[in-house]
Amino acid sequence: MANRPPSSNPGGAEDMLSILVVDDDPEYREVIQSALEAEGWAVTSAGDGQQALDQAVRCRPRLVVLDIGLPRVDGEGVATGLRTAYGDTVPIVVVTADGHIVEKAQRVRARAHLAKPFDLDDLCAAVRHALGAS
Repeated sequence: MANRPPSSNPGGAEDMLSILVVDDDPEYREVIQSALEAEGWAVTSAGDGQQALDQAVRCRPRLVVLDIGLPRVDGEGVATGLRTAYGDTVPIVVVTADGHIVEKAQRVRARAHLAKPFDLDDLCAAVRHALGAS
């Protein structure tokens, strides 16, 4: 049941948590958000690392889809802030055009990573997998 979208458990505690999409490219952010919402997840978004940390402190996300190359606070800084606030309870899926995606995903202890551009079905599968492992 942990790998199903929150809408599959109406009224459950999971409904309170949303997926946080963090990407400085508004087009990617919108496409990712739309794809995840179409799968039934509640989604919020942030355009830079500081906005992401501010949102995550106000409301613990269920999962974070995280670009590494962000303004103000980079993806590694966001991951560090999430770990400080919540330990390892918030899974991270890294999405980036950075050529060192594997190393960077390992540094932030991401549950999955996808190189941009990526297939939206692959993204949704990575999110389901990461939520199932949480």
